[in-house]
Amino acid sequence: MRAPFEPRRILVVGVNWVGDILFMTPAIRAIRRWFPTAYLACAVAPKGVDLLQGNPHIDELIPMEESRGCLGLFRWLGWVSQLRLKEFDTAFLFHRSFTRALVLRLAGIPHRIGYRTLKRGWLLSRSIEPPKKDSIHKAAFFLQLVEAAGISPDHLHYDAGFSCEDQKSAEQLLEKIGLPAGERFVALHPGANWRLKRWPLSEFARLGDQIAQRYHTKVVFIGEDGDLVLVEEIARRMQTRPFVATGKTTLRQLKALLARAQLLISNDSGPLHVGLAVGTPAVGLFGPTTPTLTGPPPGSKAISLFGSIGCPVPCYRLHCPVNLCMQQITLEQVLTATDQFLKCGDAPKRDSPSSEVCP
Repeated sequence: MRAPFEPRRILVVGVNWVGDILFMTPAIRAIRRWFPTAYLACAVAPKGVDLLQGNPHIDELIPMEESRGCLGLFRWLGWVSQLRLKEFDTAFLFHRSFTRALVLRLAGIPHRIGYRTLKRGWLLSRSIEPPKKDSIHKAAFFLQLVEAAGISPDHLHYDAGFSCEDQKSAEQLLEKIGLPAGERFVALHPGANWRLKRWPLSEFARLGDQIAQRYHTKVVFIGEDGDLVLVEEIARRMQTRPFVATGKTTLRQLKALLARAQLLISNDSGPLHVGLAVGTPAVGLFGPTTPTLTGPPPGSKAISLFGSIGCPVPCYRLHCPVNLCMQQITLEQVLTATDQFLKCGDAPKRDSPSSEVCP
């Protein structure tokens, strides 16, 4: 089925979280392949600009900050003027925001396609019934929107490019934290956007030691500034010396760093999805969330370990007295999964089509 319109200038209004931004990329790729000659821009949170930098399907990245209060009102009015000047004729609204839908209408974009909500359906020219909550993978959630507009998808893998400059910057960072150039390493990410998604710190410490001893490879911890306290505690419990890149990488550096890793082992979090997007083999640790919704897409070189104990998932509780689901994942399970990628002691061969070929 062919889309019932032929856009010349397309705007995709994106979401805010790192993982969700990457979940959008299969839908962005589908739009580009369906309309190869159209100009395609993506308005996204500022951190999303770094994350999507290098995506071959996007012509322009527009940072769109969250805005509230009186200052926010003036900023949104400024967006209306800016979007009018850019003369977009079609917009895909992946964000469920009422305000963003209003901005698109005031900007005079004729085709405004998005999921219907109670408040904003009248602001859309094509209002699409959303799937039942938590019924499909998050990437499929965005793909279903473009499918409803008559655009056929291909597959669910994520896109995240990086440049030679990003690659060189990541290599310099690794050398700065003490890892020699060209040294093999496994990346570990013990953080997550809330505590209940984190595998126990004691298990990460034991895992780091086992990786160093069994596979004769280095361990590099990654994450945001807020994860540094966790990583320092893990490092204190380890018998071998890890290398700490936590809080030191931009998103652009993180893409290039993970593309160089032999393996990524991570809780369900943004860095897990970044690693998958650049083709890094991964072991994902899931407890209150489920791989069915946020796990590796089909065809990924990845293994998901799911520690559910029968509780309804996804669980959106911020507090749990026992957090048994993450404790159910054992060190032996993680090492067995790791063996699938590192048992020969060689870095897995993989393609990284979204990165530049650097000299």
